Amino acid sequence: EQLKKLPVMTSIRRKNLYLFESMFKEDPRFHIQTQNGIGSSFSFPIILRDELKRQSVLAALSDAEIEHRIITGGNILRNDVMKYYNHTIVGGDAPNTDKAHYQGFFVGNYPADLTIQLEKFYEILDKTCR
Repeated sequence: EQLKKLPVMTSIRRKNLYLFESMFKEDPRFHIQTQNGIGSSFSFPIILRDELKRQSVLAALSDAEIEHRIITGGNILRNDVMKYYNHTIVGGDAPNTDKAHYQGFFVGNYPADLTIQLEKFYEILDKTCR
């Protein structure tokens, strides 16, 4: 029964994604994921520019009761479990993965019109990241 709802839910999530992209894509303070297909975005990941502080952004989102999460997994190389693996990092480091780990987070996408919520989200980030 749930699969019957999938086309409509995907369509609504994609509309939300297009709105999110139109708000954040040209803003140099944020990196957003480039879309390369017709998937159903379950979230809106953002990586803040280095000079911006994720902690203050996440605090502002919490104050506004906007749920958020760090980017799932972050940099696995920073996890204590890595001491149990024999591994080599080609090139010596992983700077892009570190950016996602230290500067990234996401908020969820939901199959309903999120125009008002995304406008509030952008307003908070705009204010916090000046």
